[in-house]
Amino acid sequence: MASGWGITGNKGRCYDFWTDFSECMSRCREPKDCALLREDYLECLHHSKEEQYYKTLNVKCLVRIV
Repeated sequence: MASGWGITGNKGRCYDFWTDFSECMSRCREPKDCALLREDYLECLHHSKEEQYYKTLNVKCLVRIV
């Protein structure tokens, strides 16, 4: 992934997030300064926030139906 090549031979979907995070880590004093960029990169990889949002939305819809 960090090589920049995606599964189709083009740039990977999260490569831009990785380069931003990597550049920040190389020039910052404290790793916590790059926490938001790290969060963006991990969200791109795993979609955990998006998944949680849709689960919550689904539960709210089911509560209305029942």
